[in-house]
This record gives sequence, structure tokens and C-alpha cells, in this order.
Amino acid sequence: MSKIDRVVIVLGCASALCVLMANLALGNGGPFVLKYPNGDPAAKGVLARLDPDLKPGRESRLRVIKEDLRVTFGKDSFPRSAIAALPLVRVSAEYTIENPTNKEIEVDFGFPILRGVYVNPRSMMPRPDVRVQLGQAPVTCTIISNSAIYGIIRQRARELIEKAVADNLELKGLVASVRNSKDKAREAARKALFSHLTDAMKWNERDADLMVEYTSLDFVKIKSHPPDRMRWWWGADKEINELMNSNLGPLSAVGEQKATQFFAQLASCFEPKAAAAYEAIFTAWGGDVRVRSVNLQTGKVRPRQITVDASAFNEDSHITGAGDPTIYARVDYLDPKANITEEEKTSCKAILKNLPVIFTFAPMNILHYQVKFPAKSTQTLVVSYSQYAYLDTGWPASYQLAYVVHPASLWNEFGPINLEVAVPEGVGFRASVACHNGRVEERAVAAYRPEKARFNIYRTVLEQKTGEIYMAVDAEAWKRKGQQIVANSLNNKVQQIVQKVK
Repeated sequence: MSKIDRVVIVLGCASALCVLMANLALGNGGPFVLKYPNGDPAAKGVLARLDPDLKPGRESRLRVIKEDLRVTFGKDSFPRSAIAALPLVRVSAEYTIENPTNKEIEVDFGFPILRGVYVNPRSMMPRPDVRVQLGQAPVTCTIISNSAIYGIIRQRARELIEKAVADNLELKGLVASVRNSKDKAREAARKALFSHLTDAMKWNERDADLMVEYTSLDFVKIKSHPPDRMRWWWGADKEINELMNSNLGPLSAVGEQKATQFFAQLASCFEPKAAAAYEAIFTAWGGDVRVRSVNLQTGKVRPRQITVDASAFNEDSHITGAGDPTIYARVDYLDPKANITEEEKTSCKAILKNLPVIFTFAPMNILHYQVKFPAKSTQTLVVSYSQYAYLDTGWPASYQLAYVVHPASLWNEFGPINLEVAVPEGVGFRASVACHNGRVEERAVAAYRPEKARFNIYRTVLEQKTGEIYMAVDAEAWKRKGQQIVANSLNNKVQQIVQKVK
């Protein structure tokens, strides 16, 4: 990257990453299908209750009378870095749900939040800005991060690889020889393993190289945190925390995404039929693993495009392009400050060189919560969260939000989805569904701040209850509007001071 001033990246190619999780439950209001270990509904722990192989199921007992989906393109109340210039989008999905049966019904819900969740700095300990309410009562929820999902993938891949090695006596001996030898003897053992993989097992040289490096590395140690590593986690049980940090070791220097791709690629060499594509996670619930955007002029959905400076790929991933994992995952990045040995650094470089696919995906967090619906009742369930919009530099440049609506199709009865989008007046807006511009309202630009602005309110009723919807605002107009809001705020403060002096 050091020899390139600017890079244009089209983030639309489906990844060929192989993953050993067949399907993971997620969805905007879609119910989980539960698989309890040994049939025990009292099983404790997130992963004990929610089997990582479960698929989305249909809900036939409850009825969703309607969903009111409200989206506001606002700004960060507490800007801390350059990223705060992006729109901070507030999303609220309000479901009116009826239980027409004579029995109380308890449901496990999954709700995907595509891309990252905004971390609210107002609390004593910063927390993700996510809330679930049933009526007026808060509902406890757990965020299963990308890092946790990756951890599950790596663990399963490693188990499959180690079992395959143990079942092949000759391969087992060669692997043990690499792991137990040092210096020149180790190099000879590495060459012997490579020759066996390419000659006897008919592997291609790239995969053979990957297996040699896998055998040479110690994945127990945690050396550093890569730029794409989610550094926060609240309320997670011990099992989740261990999975997030497991099977990285020196590979943390190349990032958990590339490390996960590495494990999954190797596992697919031993068991091709187990290599369910990462896309299956999204496909099962109607999302698209490719990073896409809506064209601001035409309303057509296309691959996302992003232009970044080469200098963006430095250690401070929070204020540069590298902070966007969809960009970071597409470059062969090796943390120059990683606390690893020269030998481990050489292995990391070999892995980056030999990985055969570019890891492209739409990042996602999964919100999990449980709700009880009394017999013969109608209740309101609200899921709300905030997140930064993502930049698309395809002309004209825009800031975008993606939202999965497909889980609505998994209910036997799901009423209308009423979409309302609030955009500051003077900022162009386009969605992947036709919206009409209604009245103009004055609203707060940011939570916890007094600044107000006039918003255009766009509305529609979603006819298609599958796939995703995309919403975009004009990036240049947004920047101008932000400067205007700041100027108006300063003028108001000056006028207040003048009034007090008078």
C-alpha cells in the first residue's frame, strides 16, 4: 500500500470463505429455532442455549400486526474523532405483536445489526447504544459480536483439522515432527510435511504452505489485538469471551478476519462438504454477504465503492479507512508493532501470501433476547440502536444504512412494515424502495444536545418483505449541513450571551 496514493475498492464480490457453521440464527424480529443440548431446556450460557448450527424457523403462533420502522440521520452528540463526522443513524423497529392463543408463549428472538454498533460514552462505562423494550419494561439482551462468531468458526475449524490429522497416521507423525523439532531439524520436518501434502495427498502448493504454517504456529498465546478486533464486550459469559480470544495467537497480527479465513480454508481441504459458505449465514435470513449500496441518483442497488488514502492503513484504525473492516479485510495487513517473533512474522507473511480468496463480507452483530407473551394479549416490542452510516464514494458520494427485512417473511402472519426516514432539510436522500416526501418537522439533530434542524420526512409501506433495504444521503450536502448546524449553534449561544448582558 505504501507505493499507492489512492485505492478504489469495489466491495461487491461474494467471498469464497469457507465456514463450518451451517447457519446462525439472526433476523429483525425472526424467532430462533432452539436446539438444547441433550434436550435440556435449562441449559445455561449463550452458546448452550443457542446452538450455533441452528437455522431460522417459522413462527406460527404469534401475529405481528404491524412494524413501524423509524430511521433518523442525525449526528453524534459527543464527537471524539474524525469518524464522528459521519451521520449517526438512529433506528427504531416497533412491533405490535398479538398472542391469540390460550397459552403464554416464550420466544427467543434474534436481531442482526449490520455493521458496528455505536458506543455511547455518556454512561460511567461506555456501552453499545442498544435497547429492547416490551411495553414500558426493558428487556435484557446480549450482543453476540463478529468476534464471537469468528471465534466459533476458528474453534470448529481447528477441531476438524486436528481430528483429520489424528486419523491419518503418516500425517500425524509428520505434524508431530514439525511441532517437536527446532532449528535445522524443524526446517527439514517442514519440507517433509510439504512434500507429503503435495505428493501423497495431492494438495496444491498454496494449501500445503498454509498447512505447514498452521503446524508451525502456537495458537494458544494471545500476542496483540489487531485493528479489526472489537475491543469491547459487556455482559458476555465466560464461554463467549474465551471463544473471542481463542485460536489467534500470533495471527492476531494479521487480524481476526484473515485468521478466521485461514482456519476455514484449511478445514475445507480436509472436509469439503463441511465447508458451508459464510454467505449461508446471511442467505438463511435474506441478507447479502456482499457489501452493497444504493445509487443516490438511480435508486439501484450496486456493489459498494470506496476510495481511501494509502495512509489510512496505519495503527490508528478508529480514525482512518482501516477502521472499516470491509476495507481492512481486503488488504494484506501485518501489524508492524505486533509482539511476535521473527519466525512468527515470517509465518504470517506466508499465510497472507497463500490465502486464495479475498475475505469480503458485511459485518454483523447479533442481538439476542427472550420475551414472554401472555395468553390473549397484544404487546408492543421495540428494538432500537444507533450506528454510524458507512461511506460510499461512487459518484455522487453518499452515506448509507442497510437493514434486513427478510425475517418478516418467516412469520405466518406479519402485517405492514411502515417505514419513516428523517433526513435534515437540504440533504438529498434515496432508498432502494420508493418513498414519498411528506411534511417537514423540526427535530433534535443529536440526542442529549439542544441543536435542532428541519427534517424532511420520507415514508412508504414496504411491499417486499424479503432481503434488505438500503438508504443513502448525499455526502457533500451532509457536510455542508453539519457546518451550518454548528454555525447556527454558535450564533444562538452568542445571542444568549448578548441577551444576558443587556
